[in-house]
Amino acid sequence: MRELRKYVTENPTENLQHTIQSDNSKKKHLLRRLLVFFLFSCTVVVGSNITFYQQNVSIKEKQKEVEKLSKEMKAMSAEEKGLKDEIKQLNDDEYIAKIARRDYFFSKEGETIFPVAK
Repeated sequence: MRELRKYVTENPTENLQHTIQSDNSKKKHLLRRLLVFFLFSCTVVVGSNITFYQQNVSIKEKQKEVEKLSKEMKAMSAEEKGLKDEIKQLNDDEYIAKIARRDYFFSKEGETIFPVAK
């Protein structure tokens, strides 16, 4: 220990240079750590922004598809209602007879049909 104290007291300029070099190396390490942290933070932010954008696009596509399918469902339910009404009518004998007379020139007993060109 005595030798170290002697050396430090005898060479104060070398001790000062060592302190300055130590401060510079600390600053370099701090800058490196900050740079690594900054790069990591930028990577996380960019990655999350990309994910957010992709999910947003996907949600918009799904919403358009839902709207399209909703319109299609309304049209099909209207068609279904029309077909159910037609089934009810086709189960009625009077309606079937009316269509047969109109389209196929069937007649009732004692009835004469005169076809007229349209």
